[in-house]
Amino acid sequence: MKLKYFLPDWEDRLDPDFNFATDKYSKKHDADPYNYDFYAHQLFDKPPYDGILFSLSVFQSKITLKNGDNETYTIRNHTNIRDYLKIPKDSSLKVMGDCGAFGYVKEKAPPLPFYSVENVSNIYDKLGFDYGVSVDHLVVDYVMVRDEITGKKLKNILSRDEKDERIEITLKNAKKFLKLHNKKKYNFIPIGVAQGYDTDTYRESVKSLIEMGYKYIALGGLVQYKSDFIIGILTEIQPFIKGINVHLFGVLRPGHLNDFESFGVTSFDSASFLRKAWLRSGQNYLAPNGKWYAAIRVPQATNPRLLKHANLNGFSIDDLIKMEQDALRALIKYDKGKINVDDTLDIILKYDNLLLRDSNDGENLKEKYERTLLDRPWKSCSCNVCKKIGIHVIIFRGTNRNKRRGFHNTWIFREVAEIINFNKREENADL
Repeated sequence: MKLKYFLPDWEDRLDPDFNFATDKYSKKHDADPYNYDFYAHQLFDKPPYDGILFSLSVFQSKITLKNGDNETYTIRNHTNIRDYLKIPKDSSLKVMGDCGAFGYVKEKAPPLPFYSVENVSNIYDKLGFDYGVSVDHLVVDYVMVRDEITGKKLKNILSRDEKDERIEITLKNAKKFLKLHNKKKYNFIPIGVAQGYDTDTYRESVKSLIEMGYKYIALGGLVQYKSDFIIGILTEIQPFIKGINVHLFGVLRPGHLNDFESFGVTSFDSASFLRKAWLRSGQNYLAPNGKWYAAIRVPQATNPRLLKHANLNGFSIDDLIKMEQDALRALIKYDKGKINVDDTLDIILKYDNLLLRDSNDGENLKEKYERTLLDRPWKSCSCNVCKKIGIHVIIFRGTNRNKRRGFHNTWIFREVAEIINFNKREENADL
């Protein structure tokens, strides 16, 4: 895959020495979680992405100026974003910074003073970002607001004029952003954001950015749209983007990656494969052959939903702990060939049935679990995660298993995207 892939950062780290046998964190993690825990690029010999997308709105409270210094920004006491993200000095990984406009989508405009063009530009420069994205404002059909009287959340439908105003704000900021970049001679590569709500508005935004002088353009607000709409936008801007790099924000549609590339897209970002590890009952683990498998849920006995259902059915906490440990032991024995699949499923489902689920999440779990156990996909994977923790990678339980599975999924996607025949029908629900 020639497209550059950026993984959004949400502080997805894990304890490299977590003890799966005892379910205990390491002492070094307990003493200093941030400094000891690993990112995905530290777990693999080769990073499973080309770069990291760092959204300012996610980390706004952690970005501060040093006391008495109006020029030096820090994040967790680091003055360089690559150091904060634990990227080795000889790594080719790039860091792209954007404002994370989803964080202030309800506002009339990007909140000042933090999201002023001057402040955002200064952050990118002082923290050493490789790419810096102009200050944009998301164009959406509606925002959720809370009724002052009832307290209920209501949809506030945006008018066409309000959408046009957001586009205008985005373009004015982009123009100011590029002028400031050229004046200050910042080292980061500037990226202008195109917002819109139909192919015409996206096309006009792209044309305006190119006329300003941008050589790298990002299309924002695309997560809400189907792949055909995105391809329609790319078709419209084709005549203008020769020699221009194009980034798709928040979009990973595996069945359309070749289409996107053929229309001139050069990079994209998405946490979809990471988050699927814990968000979907049937698509939690991606095997090297491109098949998705369900992770097997063995939650902690202290899980509030589990306790609620157990109390209703007369089970004590001691009962839950025993069933929990029985399920974990059964999976380990199965992996070693010491117990058959039917007995393993019986033990797992006895505990699993105490979970409160909606019908969609719990439907056909026995069949999904059986398929996972019979196919043993973790046995055929050569990634560092599967080789090190084995069957624990398909156990749905806590951060250290779930995020490892997500990192595995990201690694598999990056390694085999070109040879996997992804199903296009499933791609419009991207995360």
